[in-house]
Amino acid sequence: MAQHEICAVFQTPVEIFNRDLQVTVKRNGNVFGTLTLSKGSIDWRPKKKHTGGKNQVRLKWSQFDKKMRS
Repeated sequence: MAQHEICAVFQTPVEIFNRDLQVTVKRNGNVFGTLTLSKGSIDWRPKKKHTGGKNQVRLKWSQFDKKMRS
């Protein structure tokens, strides 16, 4: 089974203003994809895919909430 790695260390709360928060996700030590959190949406970009590419998934926060609840 694949092992996923996510590492985040915050000493204080992080509020997103004018810049997105990007989280790199690794699987078995290799980059698996990038999760981007912004005020308006949450995006998943698989490895080696360009922003806005056909494989990027962008959900508004209300869409994300609905998907996670289903």
